[in-house]
Amino acid sequence: MTAPRREPGKPEAHDDKMNVGARVATEGDVRTLAELYRASREALVSERGGSVHVLNEAFAEPLEAQFEAIVHDDRWLVLVGTFDDLAVGVAVARLDEMSDSSHLATVEVLYVDPPAREVGAGEKLLATVIDWAARRGTTGVDVRVLPGMRASKSFLEGSGFVARLLVMHRQLK
Repeated sequence: MTAPRREPGKPEAHDDKMNVGARVATEGDVRTLAELYRASREALVSERGGSVHVLNEAFAEPLEAQFEAIVHDDRWLVLVGTFDDLAVGVAVARLDEMSDSSHLATVEVLYVDPPAREVGAGEKLLATVIDWAARRGTTGVDVRVLPGMRASKSFLEGSGFVARLLVMHRQLK
């Protein structure tokens, strides 16, 4: 069963009856995951460095096949962020083995629909990723943020993240 998507413009308000959460995605969420991932790519393209990131590091189409392949893979965590049972966000993280055989969790995407960003869906998704990584004994969690994405950087810094690498790029074409 695919989680219903929110209607454009909702949710904007929060009351005690609304429930924000993050849950592990299933095969039934593949279409919704692909839609949310496409929305995240569209948002990134307009950011400085975003077009190169989307071409070089983002999942390729068909996204549904990509999500079907990783949703059951133990090296990956695929989450759906929910707000009153509506799918409003996605988080995808993977385990990477480092040269000393320790592991690092790398967040490939952390995206919440803009109208749902003030209700805690991003916090729930990130907290679930961090818990997953800790239970697997990783040395840490990496999340990529494009230059100029101040709100994302502030959100992550507020969650205890610090910058550890800058990637410099020179456009040739």
